[in-house]
Amino acid sequence: MDAATRTMLTEMTTFTGDELDNMFANFKKLSSVKKDDNLIDRDEFRQVMLTQGDSVFVESLFRMFDRDNSGGIDFAEFVTSLALYQNKARSVSDDEKKRLFFKIYDADGDGEISESDLKKMLNSCFASSFMEVAESDVDELVKATFKKYELTPKGSINLDSYSKFAFTHSSGYM
Repeated sequence: MDAATRTMLTEMTTFTGDELDNMFANFKKLSSVKKDDNLIDRDEFRQVMLTQGDSVFVESLFRMFDRDNSGGIDFAEFVTSLALYQNKARSVSDDEKKRLFFKIYDADGDGEISESDLKKMLNSCFASSFMEVAESDVDELVKATFKKYELTPKGSINLDSYSKFAFTHSSGYM
């Protein structure tokens, strides 16, 4: 990692120099799984996440990390996304954090989280974790989650409702 990147990441996050060095070493390994190009592409990301095929959950995480939508995650994106997830980002407003986490659950990218979006995300998350969960249990979880939110006329959760309710819960995400 060059000095300019180190300085930028030190200013943007609360990670220590040693933590950045360790992340850089891990990033170098991850970004060279398929091609040594200092970028983690979708295939490398899926491989690291131990998933194959189509995974809505892993794709959503990839989109969160690939902040510039270039199709690859560079080291700065890698660190700043980890900082967001670990609440170690200095320069990211709470509104931006809410927007980024909202996008994870908005599986179809239409600006709202529908019951179908959440169900897809949960099933994908469980499958990515090699967990078998009965469809009836997923349905109950979705219904219980939706009861906590103010819904749009379409019966979905918009960013405003998500922002009001998701971050009042101790997990801070949903």
